Amino acid sequence: MPKRVDHEERRREIATAVLRLVTTRGVEAASLRAVASEAGVSMGAVQHYFTTKDEMLHFALAYGNTLLAERATRLMAEQKPTTPRETFRLLCTLLLPLDEDSRAGARLWAGLISRGCVDEPTRKLAALAYANLTGFVVRQFSDALPDADAAQPARHLVSVIEGLRWPVLFGVYSEQQAMDVLDAQLDLIF
Repeated sequence: MPKRVDHEERRREIATAVLRLVTTRGVEAASLRAVASEAGVSMGAVQHYFTTKDEMLHFALAYGNTLLAERATRLMAEQKPTTPRETFRLLCTLLLPLDEDSRAGARLWAGLISRGCVDEPTRKLAALAYANLTGFVVRQFSDALPDADAAQPARHLVSVIEGLRWPVLFGVYSEQQAMDVLDAQLDLIF
């Protein structure tokens, strides 16, 4: 009997290999050959699922976003925030590089941003990611603050998170300093 392959599982395994390479060595290290080696599959297997590097990177980024959403859901269930402010604080901490998972996410994002500066398809992907994040925060603020204009505080909060991400990742700001800035922004909103 031929071995049955779960194609979605194989795509996720390849995406995980891409994420490992990008977060440890940068976007340029994620060649089809390097990904195949990292995933423990043949280059033909990678090419079976992804015809281009861009397609592979885009799938890996989407998979990374899925992992982030699953982590957020799990943390919400564990910590059970009771106010909108607590909910937003928890969600924002997921985007700051305060633990190994979020540091890997920040390195992935850094790779995407740097590539987006010189590559049009990646620029569009990064722009879409920013728009989606801001749109998500706007929708959440609209629910939490029904009488307020949600767009401006959403843009401010996303900008604060983005502005904190790099100094924290590079060790310029401590976790406490970053959380103090985040708390000050949330105090302005709530």
